[in-house]
Amino acid sequence: MGPIPWSTAVRVTAALVAAFFVAAAVLQSLISFELLGARLGGGIDFIDEVLRGFEWEQERWPVEFAATALFGAGFVALGGLGTVLAGLAERADASRSLVRAAFVGAGGLGLGSQLLWLGVKPIAANPHLCECGLREEEIISKLMILNVGGDVQIWMAIGATLLAAIGAVLIAPVGRRAGMPVGWAWLSPAILVLGLVAAVLHIFQAFPADWSVLLVATSIVVPIWAIWIALRAEAIAPPAE
Repeated sequence: MGPIPWSTAVRVTAALVAAFFVAAAVLQSLISFELLGARLGGGIDFIDEVLRGFEWEQERWPVEFAATALFGAGFVALGGLGTVLAGLAERADASRSLVRAAFVGAGGLGLGSQLLWLGVKPIAANPHLCECGLREEEIISKLMILNVGGDVQIWMAIGATLLAAIGAVLIAPVGRRAGMPVGWAWLSPAILVLGLVAAVLHIFQAFPADWSVLLVATSIVVPIWAIWIALRAEAIAPPAE
């Protein structure tokens, strides 16, 4: 197998970024907007209501599993794309190493956020309880685990998005010199702003607005940014070594 052309690497990784994030957003929307069926209600008390909610979530876990895994794969592909794009900078340009570090960090942190949720959610939201007679205590414990796990997950996803945005901002002027249009360059600060807005909203517990803003950044703006450079991959090239 011969060397992979730079333009091919850009097109493939960019296509994977867009495909993974968009597919994940579509699947997540099926659950968030209850398009697969309304959430169960009508419990006789709070504990019963929570259990009915666990049963509802358990039935939809295969879809959520796929969405979560796709988000993780999207972050990994984004890390790969940023690493390839770093090659646009001159070897002596410090931004080359900074861009790679930012995108590799984003890929690792983003993947970690989704793996965390894949480990927490199916166990904490399992409606089956032990026979120890501590029904209420066990359910409250499960709720606490879900809340803590969800909070850690979204902070890791926000951090990954911000790291990717920093990498995109650093590579923007390099991309402009290589021939990318100004509109593409402006998408980089847009991703950064959306990530910061999501962080501020999450600090004030503005759910689901924080998650919605993050979804816009990762599933709309980032794929557009990635596909745009993929379409221009043949017209630009890294400097000769």
